[in-house]
Amino acid sequence: MDAWNYLIILALVIYAIVRQTQKHEVVGSTRFKLALIYAGVGLVIGGFNLPTGPWGWSFLALSLVLSAVVGVVRGRLTHVWRDAADGRVWAQGTAVTISLFVALILAKVALGTIAYLNDISDDGGTGEVLLMIALMVGLQAEIVWRRARAIGARASSRAPGAPVTP
Repeated sequence: MDAWNYLIILALVIYAIVRQTQKHEVVGSTRFKLALIYAGVGLVIGGFNLPTGPWGWSFLALSLVLSAVVGVVRGRLTHVWRDAADGRVWAQGTAVTISLFVALILAKVALGTIAYLNDISDDGGTGEVLLMIALMVGLQAEIVWRRARAIGARASSRAPGAPVTP
């Protein structure tokens, strides 16, 4: 990866951390917005090459499993609550969920470094990292949505009773 790729990843990581520290209303129809941003940027930027050999596939599988596990755990640990005054459901990341996010990034960098130093792969790029983050964020969003729906979160950002515009 060149310097621009690292800057793009750093900017998106900082954006995600800042976003996690802010409380936001949980709305079902917009729950995958951040995951789609990461996936879209990852696909546009590129840098995702299928691995060659069993070790390359093993490292890819391990990255996917790590992303999935961290996403589920973060979804379970995100603070979710219903506002007593207006009934809206809110979510906000915690120090633990943010730490897990940073740990996932560091683990992905470590796996890439190990793969590179052992001649397993030298072509993991920005796109691959961003797609792994998209998987984690998407799973987290679904878990948070299910928890929020159970306490009354809205499925749509449209106000109840408002007319649907074509």
